[in-house]
Amino acid sequence: MKLKENIKQIEFEARIFVSFSIVIIACLISITLFADFPSNYVFIFNSLGIEEYSRFVYLIAAGLMILASVLRMWAGSLLSSKTVMSFKVQSDSFVLSGPYLLIRNPIYFSDWFALTIISFFLPVSGLLIPVLFYIHYIQLIKYEEEAFNKIHTDGYSDYLKEVPRLIPSIRSTRQFLKAKPKISLNKDGIRHNALFILFIPGFMAGYFTGSFLLTALIGIPAVIDWGIVHTKIGLPKSSKQKKSKVFSNVLYSQCWEDPQIDREAFNIQKDDVVFSITSGGCNLLTFLMDDPKSVIALDLNPYQNYLLELKIAAFKFLSYEDMLEFVGVHKSKGRKKVYDSLKYSLSNEAYQYWNENIGKVERGIIHCGRYENYMKLLRNCIRLLVTKRTIKKFFESEDKIERAKLYDRKWDTLRWELFTKVLLSKKTMSLLFDKAFFKYLNDNFSFGDHFAEKTRRALTGLPIKQNYFLRYILLGNYNDDCLPYYLRKENFELIKSRLNRIQIITDSCDKFFRQLRDGSISKFNFTNIFEWISEDAFENLLNETTRVAKDEAVITYRNLLVSRERPESLSDHIITDKNLAEQLHKKDLSFIYNKYVVEKIIKKEEKCLTELLKYQHEKN
Repeated sequence: MKLKENIKQIEFEARIFVSFSIVIIACLISITLFADFPSNYVFIFNSLGIEEYSRFVYLIAAGLMILASVLRMWAGSLLSSKTVMSFKVQSDSFVLSGPYLLIRNPIYFSDWFALTIISFFLPVSGLLIPVLFYIHYIQLIKYEEEAFNKIHTDGYSDYLKEVPRLIPSIRSTRQFLKAKPKISLNKDGIRHNALFILFIPGFMAGYFTGSFLLTALIGIPAVIDWGIVHTKIGLPKSSKQKKSKVFSNVLYSQCWEDPQIDREAFNIQKDDVVFSITSGGCNLLTFLMDDPKSVIALDLNPYQNYLLELKIAAFKFLSYEDMLEFVGVHKSKGRKKVYDSLKYSLSNEAYQYWNENIGKVERGIIHCGRYENYMKLLRNCIRLLVTKRTIKKFFESEDKIERAKLYDRKWDTLRWELFTKVLLSKKTMSLLFDKAFFKYLNDNFSFGDHFAEKTRRALTGLPIKQNYFLRYILLGNYNDDCLPYYLRKENFELIKSRLNRIQIITDSCDKFFRQLRDGSISKFNFTNIFEWISEDAFENLLNETTRVAKDEAVITYRNLLVSRERPESLSDHIITDKNLAEQLHKKDLSFIYNKYVVEKIIKKEEKCLTELLKYQHEKN
């Protein structure tokens, strides 16, 4: 009995996640198993022989969606958002007016009604949505009523007899109309119950285009917004500070910066000490190919370092083919068994983490990051807009003109433009990444325009057959002819023989640098971490970097969304090599970055002046 109650409680408290799961699963079934089936409304209209007017169903749906939205906002206005969105049952009071005279649960009904409308624009599998939601909502209502019955003994049982639970009856409709209730809306009710509001213009747009995908792209942002707000308001407040998403798990399971341009900028020698942000660990493993004295791998996120530890163990103890299978390049059913043979070489912290996250190991550790999960979502969405066959055609041609024509014909469509505005928007990306990513970003910056332009360049302007970044994003993995440098067979034994040169540090850059002597490091790979910090913090870190750097040390970093470059106050010791940076950026296979920066640290001021004059002469 207690187990049954616990299940009901879990279902109620996780209702938003259950709801989203039902919709996602039904949509995935529709896309994968029923892709060739007509939409339910098309099937019905064709059966009735009125396909000529079938597009009017979009206008009908828009009208019905207005009714559903108004009903939900009205019901929500009679209760506070904290009551409606709480993850716990709020049973201290109940409402006996307005839409609650028509139905006991008008909010659930309006959601069920709206989702039923949407289901008619999906194949037959879409009908799972109203069926499963009906079952789910009945369970939630029963759980709520049990809580209400314990408090409201007088009058509540009569209310249960008079007013239907989920779907209005003829009798309740008559009583409702007879009462002539006045619609009353307030700001709280409108703001927190408008999750289907954008489907109204979406269905109107669908009437003109005949595309439900367009309707969905227009409507989904409001649902996403509601989901965020629901979670923020509903979760109980904690006195403890919320942990940043950045440090809650593996963010990147791979590096998304091209190590080749860093290698050219660094020109690593045998006596070089190379400092690198760990990230996915791929690039610092690649630097071992150039025979440095040592490589310092630092990350503030401990999980990135746990990932590097496991990659190092795979290199150390597995054959090349087994390593590719274990990390996730090739298919494997025995990754857990392989992990069991590697885990005792890990630190205690990494050992504990991977034991608790064995699912990530079984999936393949190059696929386990939050960013890679976002890439998977992006890839699945792109395949709704561009077929996999078309995507493969790009990788089959090195002819830029041919690829440009293919892009204009098959890729650069209205649907793609809408897609970049919605799923590549700042709001959507904020769901997956910490707000620190966007803290110093100009408010006028357009994510959609930025990523659309970068995609065009990658598909039409850069070499494509060996672009393993693009292949992973669009096709979901590498192949043996298109691998990151550290995973290529010809480099395996060389990297393996130099793994003991890696020092792993979990700390911030500034704290770690303060522990070092002057002149300790000769190459610095900062990836794009400077975008996360203020200009003052950036300048302070560069000051400390100058102290710990050897004379003529080289710094490289990227600008993705926020522009960063050595401040004028440090011009006496840091020279920006814009010519080299621009040349390298033009061939950067990791096409997402706006700018690549290469700088040299000169310890002696007179020498710095000479270097500056040299760079200015080369530029002119």
